Amino acid sequence: MRIKTDSVIHIGVYLVLLTSLLSTIGCGGGGAQAAGSPSPSPSPTPAPSSASLSATPSSLGFGTQALNTPTTQTVKITNTGTVALAITQDTIVGSGFSAGVTTPINLNPAQSVNVPVVFNPGSAGTVNGSLTMVSNGTTILSVPLTGTGLAPLAHSVDVAWDPSSSATLQGYNVYRSTVSGGPYTKLSPTLTTSTLLFTDTTPVSGKQYFYVVTAVDTNGAESSASVQVAVTIPVP
Repeated sequence: MRIKTDSVIHIGVYLVLLTSLLSTIGCGGGGAQAAGSPSPSPSPTPAPSSASLSATPSSLGFGTQALNTPTTQTVKITNTGTVALAITQDTIVGSGFSAGVTTPINLNPAQSVNVPVVFNPGSAGTVNGSLTMVSNGTTILSVPLTGTGLAPLAHSVDVAWDPSSSATLQGYNVYRSTVSGGPYTKLSPTLTTSTLLFTDTTPVSGKQYFYVVTAVDTNGAESSASVQVAVTIPVP
């Protein structure tokens, strides 16, 4: 009986020592702290900085354009990140698309740059492409592009005018331009004399033309141009 009792006492002492040791070390494995002392607050970890770009609009659609007729749209590229960003390369994909930007471009946070994008289709059909902004080998932004090329269709434009009141009138010349205000190119190979109408058979779809008429007297003197008339040829 004494041996059994000694064994029980021995185990009880061991458990008391183990409990005391754990209390001294602490649950977290650290050193002992004075009772009632607050735990130190961890130092705040700063949020990581990031580099990002946004595009306004997010994509460019050029619709249907006559072949070899360039049209331009502008996309605004903004640094929406928290650090300065260097655009070291721009890449544009898609037949007929081109970008009017020179890299490298350095943008601070919230700073923007306008990038003109041109679509000049060389063949009929829809083209899907993209404008990509790269920083030191990493693609930061890609802007989808789309447009459709249309083979020009022949049209005709009838140009009519009021008669001149000159007694020495010999005839009329008809001029056309693709730019408002000229310069103009004469369409009529000879003076129009018998009618007050000229038919232009060379316009193509998707373009705009500007017409003027002049009067020529028997001495060959030509009047100033009439009021300009604009005509836009529709795209089917």
